[in-house]
Amino acid sequence: MLAELGINFNLAPVVDLNSNTENPIIGHYGRSFGADPVTVAQHAAVWIEEHRRLGVATCLKHFPGHGSSRHDSHLGFCDISTSWDKKELVPYRALIDWGLADAVMCGHLFHRGFDAEFPATLSPTIIGGLLRRELAFDGAVITDDMQMAAITSRFGFAEASWRALAAGIDIVLIGNNLVELSDAPGQFAEAVDRALRCGQLTESRIEEARRHIQRLKQSISERP
Repeated sequence: MLAELGINFNLAPVVDLNSNTENPIIGHYGRSFGADPVTVAQHAAVWIEEHRRLGVATCLKHFPGHGSSRHDSHLGFCDISTSWDKKELVPYRALIDWGLADAVMCGHLFHRGFDAEFPATLSPTIIGGLLRRELAFDGAVITDDMQMAAITSRFGFAEASWRALAAGIDIVLIGNNLVELSDAPGQFAEAVDRALRCGQLTESRIEEARRHIQRLKQSISERP
């Protein structure tokens, strides 16, 4: 259906593990392929390959893992510090190694063991250290919706925007339905411009993001 409509990027699959069956946003809605990380990776691989066969790119989510959480990041702060397990990285590692990771979506997930201040979306340690260096992912990284309460309850729109880019995010997702802004793209652009002028964000980081996005676009255009 996506291919027939000319849509070439699907923000899925969910590769979160069904670690907590009472999870209000993953387990509750049956969004996971299962609790076993190998099974999740294998199912996701088939799913991704079929999308690629039809020229549609995909996005693994929600990094570093939303399946064990007790809370819904749509509704507020989501701390996975004590519930998260390193096996939640297995599907990401496998799919990256298999060359099946077009993009990765960071969840608004706080883990004090990785970053004592910021959730994954705004964390240079989680994006640059865990995802880029440890898992060797060199593709496009996208945020979950920046208007989800896990972000808006603690950060203003402008600050969250530039912090996400500075942390290593390439594509900032603004749904503009949870919190309606009259000119979300304009406000985002102004926030980025101010951060550049103040030295909070560098032009080299923007250029790096552009390269990742361009590479994603190129890979899509080269598929059938």
